[in-house]
Amino acid sequence: MVQSFKKGKDISVMIWGAIYGNRRSDIVLLERDPDSEKSGYTANSYLTILREQIPRTYEPGRIFMQDNARIHTAKKVMAWFEEEGISLLDWPPYSPDLNPIEHLWAQLKQWINDHYPDLIQMGKSEADYQRLFTAIHEGWDAIRQEAIDALIKSMDTRINAVIRAKGWYTRF
Repeated sequence: MVQSFKKGKDISVMIWGAIYGNRRSDIVLLERDPDSEKSGYTANSYLTILREQIPRTYEPGRIFMQDNARIHTAKKVMAWFEEEGISLLDWPPYSPDLNPIEHLWAQLKQWINDHYPDLIQMGKSEADYQRLFTAIHEGWDAIRQEAIDALIKSMDTRINAVIRAKGWYTRF
């Protein structure tokens, strides 16, 4: 998941995507929670996406990886994973972010900046949001599968580098 993707005049959206095996999920835009204090993204927003997307992507025996964002670790989210029998990778609270999807988020942002440079000036109209959503979907589809495969294959190297560095900085 990407945390607040800001473009232009404080417009922000939160998106969710997954990579697994030799595939990727759909890229999905989270809905804001109208019941939250600031109509932002909450555990409820995240649960909606999980309920829709996990049956399409998760297979028993796999380990689901997410970071320690508050909406990911909320009690109701953790209870849902347990109820569904979904194994989670246990991240230490202050661990380096080794999740390979973080590199895809950077590639996606770069692709959008390269192909839609005018979005930096966008406003908050419905047409502006639709244009951003189009850019996000096109960018996600444009990421080469070979890039995803290489990131997944790099997990052993990433983890071993952190172990060798005793939790300190690595090139990842």
